[in-house]
Amino acid sequence: MSTGNAPFSWHRFLLLARAHGAEQYRQYLAHMLVTGVLYCVLLLFALGVSRLSAFDTGTQSGFYFWGLYLTGFVFAGRYFDAMARRESALLALMRPASVLEKWLLCLLVVAVAYPLAYTVLFLAISWPVQQVVLAAQAMMERTSSFNPADYALFVPLLRAPKPALLLGPLQQWGFFIGLWALQALAVAGSLYFRRAALLKTLALGFGLAVLTALLCAASGARHEVIFAWWARRAPPADPAVHIFNALLWVGLPALLWWQTYVHLREKELP
Repeated sequence: MSTGNAPFSWHRFLLLARAHGAEQYRQYLAHMLVTGVLYCVLLLFALGVSRLSAFDTGTQSGFYFWGLYLTGFVFAGRYFDAMARRESALLALMRPASVLEKWLLCLLVVAVAYPLAYTVLFLAISWPVQQVVLAAQAMMERTSSFNPADYALFVPLLRAPKPALLLGPLQQWGFFIGLWALQALAVAGSLYFRRAALLKTLALGFGLAVLTALLCAASGARHEVIFAWWARRAPPADPAVHIFNALLWVGLPALLWWQTYVHLREKELP
């Protein structure tokens, strides 16, 4: 809905955020509840099969990022879910806020607030599980091979006790940038496709990933070049490598989020 000449107003933005929170908080709480339950079920299965050994810090980091990618994609794809329903689409489009304000709120909720909320939930579940695993491992007979440092709690972006065996903060930032690109794709797909948007976007993303992998293999692009910015050792001094990484890790996510703005503006009422 048109809001005059001003593309952004703090007053309108805060009103929009307040209205969005009042309407969606139940759905967001339900999403976090389902995420927590699924993580608990996964932990019960993994710890039961491995006899409480599958909770070292490296395994925790795997649980964290796999869960963040899967649930973050679903959360992002459902952010504009109201626009896909006829009974609520008109109300969402007529909300007195500019396209920029709606887009910025989406960016903050999806790319900033959700990873923070997910991290809090992950730590709230992982910490008591870690205490149980430490106590159980200490009581087992195999105490000679048990090292509590191997089961340190994984906290994102903090250096681990054994950094050589785990993802460092720099590598984790690469995963977060990949998450933001994936979330942007999910939001853009939800605005572009009218029906079964999440499934169509997932299929499109999978197809693009396969195509990209084939192109990289055909062109001879090496792992050291594609992930040069996130390698443990210093990246090559070749300017072409840095240009390629800038396009991949900065340009691509920015382009995808810009595409969400374009699709949102196309749906806006005059």
